[in-house]
Amino acid sequence: MRTDRGYTLFEVLIVVALIATVSGIAIPVFLSSNALNDLWTGSERIGALVRQTRLKAISQNVGYEVRFNCPSAGRLRGLILTGNPAVDDDANRCNVNSAGDSEIVQMPAGVAFTPAAATGLQVTGRGVFTAVGDAIPLTISVTYGASARYVTVSATGQISFSSTAPE
Repeated sequence: MRTDRGYTLFEVLIVVALIATVSGIAIPVFLSSNALNDLWTGSERIGALVRQTRLKAISQNVGYEVRFNCPSAGRLRGLILTGNPAVDDDANRCNVNSAGDSEIVQMPAGVAFTPAAATGLQVTGRGVFTAVGDAIPLTISVTYGASARYVTVSATGQISFSSTAPE
């Protein structure tokens, strides 16, 4: 009796074709999921910095500012306000580390944010927000390619996330 071990060329080609078909379906889904994850991560980073800065302001009863594009585009940072305009409004303030300042938060690759006309969000020691250069509630548009997510900050520090632009 003869025992043949192994696979025929036809069987191997069928398996390779199945693997190629499954990969062809899975790879675009994986890439889309990755892009969506980066978009959500970027918007959550903005929300987390706003919450963290508000908590610091209230716990220390000191004013803070979340400054956008600080020190460069696509980055933001929570800065303690000294009350001295020469220090607080200095163009190089984002590059200077003062006690109480947060780390520089950078968006994931490909993710951008647009805070409308605002350059920052100031929060008082009582936790009340005002937008520098714009109005409250402030909506920050976070984008990755054609996808967008919106972060809205109210005067009382409430943060909401949405996949559609608020009216």
